[in-house]
Amino acid sequence: MKVVNQLQKRASWKSWMGRLCLVTMTVALAGGVASAQGKVWPTELTNIAAAANGGRVIGATSVLDNDPKLAAANLIDGKVWTANNPDASQGWCSNKFDPINMDSVTLGFTNNSSHLIGKIVLNPGAAVVPSRWAKDVEVQVSNTSAEGPYQSVAILTLQRTATDQSFTILPVQARFVRLLMRSNWGSDRGTALGEVSIYEAIPQTDAVGQLIARFEQAVQDLKNYRDTQVQMGNGGGERVSEKPKTLDQATVQLVQLVTPDQQKYFPVSKTNIASAKNGGKIMNYSSVYDKNDKYGAGTLIDGQIYDPVKNTGSFGWASQGFTPGKEFVTFGFGDDRTHLLGKIVMNPSSNQSPLRWARRVDVQVTSGSATEGPWRSAAVINLRAEPVNQEFILRPVEAKYVKLVFMANGPGDINLPGMVPGVNSDRSVSLGEVEIYEATASSQILDSLIGRFEQILIDLKRVRESGVLKNTSAPTSTNANNAVMHLSPDVNDGLSG
Repeated sequence: MKVVNQLQKRASWKSWMGRLCLVTMTVALAGGVASAQGKVWPTELTNIAAAANGGRVIGATSVLDNDPKLAAANLIDGKVWTANNPDASQGWCSNKFDPINMDSVTLGFTNNSSHLIGKIVLNPGAAVVPSRWAKDVEVQVSNTSAEGPYQSVAILTLQRTATDQSFTILPVQARFVRLLMRSNWGSDRGTALGEVSIYEAIPQTDAVGQLIARFEQAVQDLKNYRDTQVQMGNGGGERVSEKPKTLDQATVQLVQLVTPDQQKYFPVSKTNIASAKNGGKIMNYSSVYDKNDKYGAGTLIDGQIYDPVKNTGSFGWASQGFTPGKEFVTFGFGDDRTHLLGKIVMNPSSNQSPLRWARRVDVQVTSGSATEGPWRSAAVINLRAEPVNQEFILRPVEAKYVKLVFMANGPGDINLPGMVPGVNSDRSVSLGEVEIYEATASSQILDSLIGRFEQILIDLKRVRESGVLKNTSAPTSTNANNAVMHLSPDVNDGLSG
């Protein structure tokens, strides 16, 4: 029975590790990015530079005006400066900026102990003008003494924002760390830094260290994939032939529309990129009713919706005659580039009879030519004969241009003798307003997934730091399996099939 339990535990552990490997493989294959990334070194959770954990400021070359409020000790006090928090420490600032004889701060650890450091977090925000905030910081280390000799291990470039900025470095043994201020954002008066945190690298000499390293790499791969997914886009739909197919009368909706219960997984931006004021433009159209500019295609993106009761707003677009599949309008975007589309809004209201209002619209997209395509169908939309904005969430689809091809008009319950099905008026098809929004789904969904994985990592590191999993010779040991099986609920959720 004991052998059976050990086999079950071994299988459970292997299953978990297999799923982690699958995450990495899936992302690498789907995004084509992860496999090109460098190795990620996992780090512990404890900030060994913090004064609360025994960290010390060994020395600083200077302090602005010798003001104790700007002393280097502020760098490790755990208090981040913000303009809205007068009680926070003000950070450190040197008394000059000299690109030749650069100012520096030297940090040490409790009892002058040596550590394998793998991550440094810097926050440039300090209570001086932002032009003095540090930009390029060289990291030097010594494993001998505070006087050196020092070796350079990294040059970190900071953004000009008062936020924690994390840098993973190749693990290096160090008793002392010197931060050399190579540049700031344009001031010759001083160079400032708000807070410094330093974290040890996790040795990968034990089973848990190896597992954490693999998990950290999987999370980094997910982040890389998230950061590129929107730009890469997500194609879909079918190529449309030169002669549009006549859609079956029973086809009332949906080639790629998202159902209401799925919509929370497909968030979109708040900017209407089809709007003329946001650079949207009409690239092409089939015809205009009586060649009257009041019915021009530009009225579809002018932000003015026709009110049939008050007779206000622009008239909307209307075609000259109507044959299903022949009338169309093509839209482009201000930056002339491909976007990942996630939502389209249409309002059928126009200064035409409701018999002519658009009812079924084939939404076609291309990343090629606005005139030649090739076009593919992204969604077939059915509009209600109501003068209101009607929203349709799309499965994210890549498009440089969008063509609306009109397949039916009128309320749909009128079949005139001798008329083509779907045509309530052959005099025109009309539409009032069009809005198009970009998808943000890939980023937000992956943010949620990454957050859950990062919590698993934190739990693993906490268990490791507590000693439960340290020095395990194999991942099948009883302690290792028990520790993993009793992590937080988020971990169990992450491991469920």
